[in-house]
Amino acid sequence: MATDAYEKLADWLASTFRGLPGIKKPEFMDLIRFLYTPEEAQLAVQMGPEGGTLDALAAKTGMTREGLKSLIQSMEKKGTLYTDPGSDNPVYRPLGLEVPGLAETSGWGDMSTPFKQELIGLWDKFRPIYVNEAVSELGQHNRAWCIVSVLPPDAKPDENLYHEIRRTTDFAAVSQCPCRLMERHGDQGEVCDCPLDCCMCFGEMARWAVEQEHARHITVDEAIQILDACADAGQVHTGLPGVLLCNCCKHACVNLYAMKMGKTHTYSKNHFHAVNATETCTSCGTCVEACPVGAIQLETTAVVDQDKCIGCGVCAAGCEEKSIRMVRRSEEEIAKLDAEFMEAFGNVISRTRPDPLVMKLFGA
Repeated sequence: MATDAYEKLADWLASTFRGLPGIKKPEFMDLIRFLYTPEEAQLAVQMGPEGGTLDALAAKTGMTREGLKSLIQSMEKKGTLYTDPGSDNPVYRPLGLEVPGLAETSGWGDMSTPFKQELIGLWDKFRPIYVNEAVSELGQHNRAWCIVSVLPPDAKPDENLYHEIRRTTDFAAVSQCPCRLMERHGDQGEVCDCPLDCCMCFGEMARWAVEQEHARHITVDEAIQILDACADAGQVHTGLPGVLLCNCCKHACVNLYAMKMGKTHTYSKNHFHAVNATETCTSCGTCVEACPVGAIQLETTAVVDQDKCIGCGVCAAGCEEKSIRMVRRSEEEIAKLDAEFMEAFGNVISRTRPDPLVMKLFGA
């Protein structure tokens, strides 16, 4: 019975956002068996993606309320269960792989405990499989936000990340980046200087994360200060303001980690691209090292490959000579790129099962 529950749970998790059947390898099963007791795995399967209130789950499973409460509290602590925040009669739902999911909560909370240390080690072993068999197979379905300090004057308000955070956010929280924790855990990991406390969530997800002690509450101004520090470190802003923001670095984060494996990263082009003023370029090579997607080569001066540039602005932000600047693309090109991005993201959604929790948090 326990084996059957783990298999069913693995099948469901492999169908959630950014999951694909190819991830069902021994490393994935080891991760699941560590995260869930047999009873918890069975409950997650019985709950289904839609979950239910305590009374509804008692009727569905035949368990007592007290027995359910004990399992629910254990799953909440581990970060495998989502509980509607601030509710007297919450709906409980098992978490999928991402947004929010096990990929985030693995690095949230108190990482000094033996449980969390072993968990991040299991994720470190699973990450190459996850990237190779799922994330990189889904194509370029992410977009970077251009670093605010280098936005061109003609950037629109909804292209300014800080404007959008202030417009959409009433509650924010931050926790540690699970990708960076994985990288630092491994014996061969690449330890970078990027800020560790930079995995952000907002609104309902933030309230849940704070209630469950997975993250700490921050003000909007504090969130922007953290984003400034991430920009200074050359990290790529990505995500949806009001829901979840990541600050990816080429050393560790799964969206860029695929490049280490000879795979394509997940970023498509945004509304901006970098140009270099050759007359002021000193050929220092800083931008070449900083570019997270290898879009700049050093010839006589720095040369930007426009086919590779994703418009993140990391190169412009790090150029001391201000030789590189960001330029907004033409409206025609933006319309074309927007259509391509929506098609690519739609393809990702079509290859996974609709997750009521993800749809709820994203307002869909």
